[in-house]
Amino acid sequence: MLIIITILLLLVYLYLGFKKPIIALVTSPFVAGTMILIGVAEGNTAVVVIVPVIFIATLFAVLMSKRELDSNQWPQKCAKWILISILILPLMVITGLFFANWGSLGVLLVVPLIIFFISYSITSPYATAVYVISTIGSSIRQNLPLPMALESAARSRTDSHSVILQRIQKWLVQGYSLSESIRRGYPKCPGYAVAMITAAERIDQLPLAIQAIEENMVVKTDERRKIRPVHPLYPVILMVFTFFMLLGVMTFIMPSFVTAINEMIESAKLPAATRFLMRITNFVSYKYAWLIWLSVVLIIIVIVPSLIYVRFRPRRHHEPYLLSRMGDFIKWHLPVFHHFEKNYSLVQVVELLRLSLNAGCTVNDAINNTLDLDVNNCFKKRLRKWLEKVERGDNIAMAIRKSGLGSPLAWAFDEKVNQGNTLTILETLESFYRSNYSYCVNLARFIMWPCLILVMGAIVGFVIYAIFSPSIVIITILSDMTIP
Repeated sequence: MLIIITILLLLVYLYLGFKKPIIALVTSPFVAGTMILIGVAEGNTAVVVIVPVIFIATLFAVLMSKRELDSNQWPQKCAKWILISILILPLMVITGLFFANWGSLGVLLVVPLIIFFISYSITSPYATAVYVISTIGSSIRQNLPLPMALESAARSRTDSHSVILQRIQKWLVQGYSLSESIRRGYPKCPGYAVAMITAAERIDQLPLAIQAIEENMVVKTDERRKIRPVHPLYPVILMVFTFFMLLGVMTFIMPSFVTAINEMIESAKLPAATRFLMRITNFVSYKYAWLIWLSVVLIIIVIVPSLIYVRFRPRRHHEPYLLSRMGDFIKWHLPVFHHFEKNYSLVQVVELLRLSLNAGCTVNDAINNTLDLDVNNCFKKRLRKWLEKVERGDNIAMAIRKSGLGSPLAWAFDEKVNQGNTLTILETLESFYRSNYSYCVNLARFIMWPCLILVMGAIVGFVIYAIFSPSIVIITILSDMTIP
């Protein structure tokens, strides 16, 4: 009887997965857990084996359920990621068991494989965004009907790019604007691109906005293609390797030196550097080992994937996520990051101000358009403050200074100094802020890398000294014993 109930539940949840995916996704774990407990209590092994199939089949049904284009798709996304997790965990275990027999060589083979998958997951969405934006831009520049152009471009491909173009084209045919079509058909599109397109549609400057977005993407692509003498992960890999090597030496080898020295001379002590490292390894390996390793596992399994997801998910410029607002606040108030955030935001603001004023918008409307950009949330508060002062009747240049947007931008709107040259100066400022951002990034990199190398050299040198100094102590003791 219990097996029949289990099979009926399987059929019911298959139906709910197709017709009511939210209900099926939320209730299936509880139902499956309850049936497993009942099966264990009754001693029915068949039920315990069949019940997990209910949950997995429900996930597949939810994932394959028909959904409207404007419906909430979070059940499908949750089902997708749960299935991926269920698939990845056994693969990780099998891979670990397979390469475990190879020792350190297995680790050296697994690490590049993991780095390859992470690198692909990072670069693939960016390449997709470049293709979609460039396809839209080329269609607009050729004055082609955008829905027909996207449909034609989608037919020439059979990959995920084609699916994205078809989704955008479907929303365009239904009468939605380009920005809204991209937001609905391509949710993973970079936030700054959607924000720029949204603002450009208001002022009828879409071709110039698309061109500006493409230029920004080209700059980022060129930056990615530059040869880096030292990979950014090199310090992390070196420190991790040094830590585990130190942990092994101090745990298994160094106690032998302590025993040897005590047998020679009872009052002899290890060097201070060695004793310091042994206290650290003792703290990590014995006293609070469970807390340290729990933290490491938590960082690897939870925090690192979460940071990668937050870093590369599209931002919502109209309603930022809580984590996005927290990140903006932290970066805005850190000494060095504040300069980069302000400079990067000014690049987009000056660019849109120039496009808006060139289209004949008033200063109030131009400032209002910048509020739709994907810039730092703290910087956006300054833009709102500037708009309030201008609408109140204050002098534009003075309002910029009082709002904390910088003297160069105030100079562009100062009627006493450059009457009638605002557009020219804004174009100059756009180039200045863009080049200044790249210059500061390279300068910070050239300053921090040598400092980081010096710190790593000092750490590695200290570790080497602490490891080999006990040997010198033993040699000194032996020489004192043999030489009268």
